[in-house]
Amino acid sequence: MLKGIVYHGSMEDNIEILTPQIGTHRKKCVYATRNKCVSLLFANRGNKDLDTMIGTINGKLIVVERREGVLKELYDHKGYIYVLDDKTFSHYKYLWSKELISFSSVKVKNKIEVPNILKKLENEEVKKHIKIYRYPDRPSSVPLDNSDLITKYKIFEERGLKGSIDKLLSVYPEFKDRL
Repeated sequence: MLKGIVYHGSMEDNIEILTPQIGTHRKKCVYATRNKCVSLLFANRGNKDLDTMIGTINGKLIVVERREGVLKELYDHKGYIYVLDDKTFSHYKYLWSKELISFSSVKVKNKIEVPNILKKLENEEVKKHIKIYRYPDRPSSVPLDNSDLITKYKIFEERGLKGSIDKLLSVYPEFKDRL
């Protein structure tokens, strides 16, 4: 990890300036990380944590495939890692430990093309930079039925992220009787 540099993963090519967008933290910001591997995990258009659980266990980066075939669907494509100056980025206590945000637009310094994100992640797993849990394998902290999402999405809805429950049910209709 280079000092003064952060990374932003995207499926979009030719971005010159990243502009703040409203995210799950309900703040208009640009997300980045100091870890290239982490940035790859966000270069998709999926259902975010309804598809995968991204985190760390004992300091080790992990990604958990919540449903069979989701990793292929999300990451079996070209993507980009955008290199940014870290001057306007900060970490806040409400963020995941690997996340940084900037509240201003950020000019791209460089772009790294990744021909196939899934293959790159698998290569990073061989190097022991990440542990990939393919469905149904998962750490004991993530229930096989993905019911950990119920409480999380109730909280999202309560905090004003309208439509969170509907989004949860669109992917997991079996949770309807549990809400």
